[in-house]
Amino acid sequence: MKNIKYIIVTALLLLSGAGCEVLDKQPLDVVSDAIVWNDATLVDTYMANLYFNTDFIEYRQDRYCVSFAMIASMGGEGRSYGGHHQPYRASTRAMTSSYLNYQLDYWNYNNVRDCNFLIEQLTNESDLDQAFKDQRIAEARFLRAYMYFQMVIRFGGVPLITEVQGIDAPESELFPTRATEKAVYDFIISEMDALALLLPDSYGASDKGRPTSWACQALKSRAALYAASIAQYGTQQLSGLLGFAPGDITTYATQSIAASDAIINSGVFELYQLVSDPADNFHTMMMDESDANKEAIMVQVFDYGKNRGHCFSNRAMPHDFSGSWSSMYYLYDWVEKWEFRSGAPGDSISRTEIDYEDSGGNEWTMDELFGNKDPRFHASVFFPETPWKGGTPYFHSGTYVDDVLITAGTAPDGRPYKCHERNQTKSGFMPKKRTNPTVEPAGGFPGLSNDDTDYQIFRLGEIYLNRAEANYYLGNTGPALTDLNMIRARAGMPDKLAIDEPTLQNERLMEL
Repeated sequence: MKNIKYIIVTALLLLSGAGCEVLDKQPLDVVSDAIVWNDATLVDTYMANLYFNTDFIEYRQDRYCVSFAMIASMGGEGRSYGGHHQPYRASTRAMTSSYLNYQLDYWNYNNVRDCNFLIEQLTNESDLDQAFKDQRIAEARFLRAYMYFQMVIRFGGVPLITEVQGIDAPESELFPTRATEKAVYDFIISEMDALALLLPDSYGASDKGRPTSWACQALKSRAALYAASIAQYGTQQLSGLLGFAPGDITTYATQSIAASDAIINSGVFELYQLVSDPADNFHTMMMDESDANKEAIMVQVFDYGKNRGHCFSNRAMPHDFSGSWSSMYYLYDWVEKWEFRSGAPGDSISRTEIDYEDSGGNEWTMDELFGNKDPRFHASVFFPETPWKGGTPYFHSGTYVDDVLITAGTAPDGRPYKCHERNQTKSGFMPKKRTNPTVEPAGGFPGLSNDDTDYQIFRLGEIYLNRAEANYYLGNTGPALTDLNMIRARAGMPDKLAIDEPTLQNERLMEL
């Protein structure tokens, strides 16, 4: 595509008895390129749009957060509430050439192009302060690399486009071939190495949310670990468009460890441990936007007062507390993966024991089933009778009294015989992690988006687990186990005595 520049037309007006007068006026309804790239405020407005369209969180469908459930739905962790919701449809239909889900797709070349355009314009067409230009160019390069990471984890090799394409360019330029998966990962990692030297270590409060040198190390830690994992478990296909050579495991695991080391050894970041109860600590860590939270490495900033909000909390918490649609729920298969505080597997209580009829009439309290789960479970999942905002959410569709099902009214103990219809989530489990108890809906769709809790893109907990997994690939089981147990200790969970791939995977699932 070619950039459409606004042309200021010189008008020649013939005046009676005179020659001609040339009027050179700026249009009143557009802003020309020349003005944009020489005005710092307009450049930052353009930059804000780049950040907005990078989509660090899953809410692209309607900005009302139904799509927050997309990755969980596709990964078998949960579902969105309604069968008409895109995540629900996507997770229950086969992906074919005639049915592609654009949310999962993430084909974000429009925004990649806009990043390329800013880089070129600030480099060639701007007289602004050089330090300002260098900073914004570095930010655009970071966003571009992040988008390429989101594409390569979905598709393998994709076209690497780092210059603006002209509409009249030859087809070979307009339709570039796919780079190999290795080339895309190498591009991301090399960009992070370069940008870590260009971007500052920190910002003032007004610039919170911009990438720092540490954010570059975090993206490198994550991307290199993905590459090492693919080399470990995948095979090369399509002449290298997908996959890595087996020997690449060492290369990428080593790169991931180096980036993780830089962050962990910097002394800048600390695992969040400011609340004594491990469940409350884990939940509070997701909400704490103060300088005291030294776990956050990079966040996406929201401010409802500046028209930048989302509605995760209103969509996640039970209807009794949000008054909204309560649109997401977890599957029991996922709930079973959470260990008990003793370290026993999460499925230690079998489904046969839980099922009333199959067990011969066993009855359980919620505390017996879930009270002794990993504290992170209590911070991450609404389950029946979870204490919340001074109340208790219920998820049951009726109550048997003397073998008679009652679905209306209130029991003598004050409990409803049936929960609100919106809480009948088919499983009885809803997402509590990142759900902010201070959020109250303001009414209607705009009001549902009044949650301005920041989203943590990178945090130290992930970096420890990245280093643990990368070390495991290299056979360094001792350091890997140490890092894994650092995360478990913070969560109030007992140490693991040995480490293997299922243990690593499950710990990442619980923590991340």
